[in-house]
Amino acid sequence: MIIPFFIPHSGCPHQCVFCNQKNITGQTQPVAPSAIPQKITEYLVGRSSNRPAHVAFYGGSFTALPIEPQKEYLTAVRPFIHSGQIEGIRLSTRPDCITNEVLAMLKEYHVTTIELGVQSMDDEVLTRSGRGHTAADTENAITLIKSHGFLIGLQLMPGLPGDSAKSFIRTIDTVIKLKPDFVRIYPALVIKDTPLEDLYGPGRYMPLSLDDAVKLCREALERFDLAGIDVIRIGLQPTEELEKPGTIIAGPYHPAFRQLVESSILLDKMRFALRNCARDTGRVTFQVNPKDLSAAIGQKRSNIKKLEKEFRVQKIRIVGGENVLRRREPVLLSMA
Repeated sequence: MIIPFFIPHSGCPHQCVFCNQKNITGQTQPVAPSAIPQKITEYLVGRSSNRPAHVAFYGGSFTALPIEPQKEYLTAVRPFIHSGQIEGIRLSTRPDCITNEVLAMLKEYHVTTIELGVQSMDDEVLTRSGRGHTAADTENAITLIKSHGFLIGLQLMPGLPGDSAKSFIRTIDTVIKLKPDFVRIYPALVIKDTPLEDLYGPGRYMPLSLDDAVKLCREALERFDLAGIDVIRIGLQPTEELEKPGTIIAGPYHPAFRQLVESSILLDKMRFALRNCARDTGRVTFQVNPKDLSAAIGQKRSNIKKLEKEFRVQKIRIVGGENVLRRREPVLLSMA
């Protein structure tokens, strides 16, 4: 379980073209350190399992804050770590705000995981997006973070100004060589009251279509899977604020974006399994990992309908199997 605390824009030295944390999270002010213990207690009392709990600081550049505010936030969590109720702390920050001194301090305060807002490994894309750091900064930060023994996650954003399918694939390949523990992928959206909205209005920026974003993220997911790198999120988490009319001006937003990506992968694998089989079959049954069942069926049964039409199958069943089945690897059980 992760107990999240948002510090929107705190510490951020630059205005990235895509960013408006208020419109994404609905929170205008960073949490006060004094409010942290009560919220942690509420989460712990209300949790439904005994899974290890972690505290996370999101929405700003944590290590870009002055050192004292960093320590105030971390000190507020410390009693829960000492009591064993909280296992560790994770935080997000920028690649150019990582130093040996900062990492030593974070280690002392039981930070276990650091996420870097990388977005791209293409310097032109980073410049045009107002990031204020380079790909080399990211590589240097990862080296330092690993040397101190932290888990490391990278946040990527396809579809930024100057980005292309080819440059994003290069970013993926570069990230794989850097061997993070996990990644998140957030296709760029045009959010209200951001510089990206100012570029989009007169036509100086065009976001990815939903189909193109799904294809790019599918390619990324498959490559990261092969490399053994966990993709823990694809697409922004739906929030009440984000889904208010007018918050998202344009771009490939879908509340179940990851499911679209995984459905696409599963559809093609089921197609491949059926390709060499006789057509005009009465019934076909596929088995998938239970976690893949909804994605395999597709939204509004879209995958089933496509397969039945393409292969002239009267009825296709997709059932959940054992958890030991590999994710996104459907098994053709029977044809009749």
